[in-house]
Amino acid sequence: MYVLGEMCLVKLFMRNHVFQNPERVAPAPLLSSLSRGNVIEVQGPASSGKTHLLYHFVLLCIAPSRQMSIDFGGNGLAAVIYDTDASFDVARLHQLLLARLSLFLPHNIEMARRLTEESLHRLHIFRPTSLLQLATSLLHLPSYHKVSIPEHEIGLLAVDSMSSFYWTDRFIAEQMRNVPQREPEPSSVNPLQHVLTALGRLRLSHAPFIILTNWGLNLASQSGGPVTFYKQHLHSFPVYSENLDTNALPSSMTGDLPPTPMPLPLAHHVTLFPVSIPPFAPEISLRDAIQQEVDYRRSMVQKGEITGLVRTTGRDEITRLTLCITPENVHIRHS
Repeated sequence: MYVLGEMCLVKLFMRNHVFQNPERVAPAPLLSSLSRGNVIEVQGPASSGKTHLLYHFVLLCIAPSRQMSIDFGGNGLAAVIYDTDASFDVARLHQLLLARLSLFLPHNIEMARRLTEESLHRLHIFRPTSLLQLATSLLHLPSYHKVSIPEHEIGLLAVDSMSSFYWTDRFIAEQMRNVPQREPEPSSVNPLQHVLTALGRLRLSHAPFIILTNWGLNLASQSGGPVTFYKQHLHSFPVYSENLDTNALPSSMTGDLPPTPMPLPLAHHVTLFPVSIPPFAPEISLRDAIQQEVDYRRSMVQKGEITGLVRTTGRDEITRLTLCITPENVHIRHS
């Protein structure tokens, strides 16, 4: 594992769907049609499980595929994480990966530990401190790949989170309004556009599965009742569409990459929100509150269940999933 920079819906994410070429993936419901070059946005408020959903994808990417006649369900590919929130916990990922591999090797824990360490060497983490650093790092990722990890294909690329510099960039933009108007420098253009352009180039050149986590700040106007969505607060961010073919990678993948901004269509948009636990009634007694905590509230928290709503490009329906998080595992199931 490399850290650089300071500056069951189970079939859902199985190897035969997530990391194969688009033409080899048969249409399937929900997220099971994911393929190389697809882009998925995961949006939700704080503590809604965005990073744990990312752990799930990373595990399937870096875990071994098949060794000693055992199918471990992984892909043995490299995963590149841009940890802009400084919240990606490698120790937690190690715990989840070791627990998962130990299920296949219950009588050979030392082998499970060795495979875990080997898998983590396929994980590469960068920690940029601004959108321009993020864009620059993305643009130089092909060189890093060629020099540092030529033996591994990049199967997954994630930015966690795209919103980390939102307030800083918004403050700078507001301050610039008081500056006399002049011809803008290229670097002063919305820096998010540089990031999206770099991601679009990587999508063409390397076709990784791309995950972008995003904050849920403001509820959409149509939100209400059991369905909750959030407005897109990032200007120029790719949006979910019902008419795009996200599996069709441009034919120029191996040719020269044009300098213009690259298209970055979303294949899926996942909105996460934790199980809502209503507050205690104002008139409740201490005794009743303690009993309610034991009978109901504590079990809800210990379940570690987070609900997700999935919107898929080209489809009208909204699908519900449940992200289950335990000390030893993270998995997904239909609700």
